[in-house]
Amino acid sequence: MSAAEVVRAGVGIHQVLIATDFSHQSELVVVYGLAFARLLGAQAEIAYALPGQEYVLAGGDSLQPGRDAARRDLQELQRRLRRNSRYDDNTQIRVCLLEGPAADKLLECASCDHADLMVVGTHGRGGFAKVFLGSVAEKVFRHSSVPVLTIGPNLRPRHGPVELRHILAPSDRTARSHPAVKFASELAESHHSWLTVLHVVEPPTEGTKLDPERVKAGIRDSLAEMVGPEGKRLDIRCRVESGRVASTILDIAAELDADLIVLGVRPSAGVLDRFMWPIAYELLREATCPVLTLRGCGS
Repeated sequence: MSAAEVVRAGVGIHQVLIATDFSHQSELVVVYGLAFARLLGAQAEIAYALPGQEYVLAGGDSLQPGRDAARRDLQELQRRLRRNSRYDDNTQIRVCLLEGPAADKLLECASCDHADLMVVGTHGRGGFAKVFLGSVAEKVFRHSSVPVLTIGPNLRPRHGPVELRHILAPSDRTARSHPAVKFASELAESHHSWLTVLHVVEPPTEGTKLDPERVKAGIRDSLAEMVGPEGKRLDIRCRVESGRVASTILDIAAELDADLIVLGVRPSAGVLDRFMWPIAYELLREATCPVLTLRGCGS
């Protein structure tokens, strides 16, 4: 089932898959992943993918010790989380050892375990950086059929439990952004959140005869139509701003002190993705709050 189908079916999030590589950055991923699982009333599973091929290349005798060490690390992580009260009986958590290419195995695990949400982190490095929480997160969010919550390197520290006080849902008004806006609306309604649906337009060129305020008013009306009648039950604002898209979204998120950005992304286009998704990549790198991406159904 695609993310769009999840939203249309009104299915809640019941199972969360959290990726770790035991790095310092992934500690934050685990903390946020568990916090969102608790917030959504979902069960959680933490998964680590052992790069088996690297152990084989290093020598066949090293693979089993690598498996044993990874299992110990996962069990120690589970014990540490219990001691720190990071989860309780209402948020059951499992740990899972995978073996093979990390992104492929995480996507496979999410499918087999019927995960409704995946949580990954990114260092935000450019290019095809060969780091787990860089290139792996990139592949996961491009190919996942369920929503992906990405914890970026610029996440601002939060004290106390994670809350969804204000959700920002950027929309380009195409089909791919509809599921994200609907999903954001459902989250806002269930958690009594403020919701801002934002569309960014390029600044008018010199000589443009259209009235910019009338254009913005028309866009606001179309955003409200996208939200639908459910919007009457929400504390919602449809907003139109001019400027560079990614930086404007980031500025508005900072202005609102948004707790979450919900973003629709187009289906994967293979090797061209990095050139077709520059806005999504920039938001994942630079956002100071988590970014939840859903694959849309349009181009």
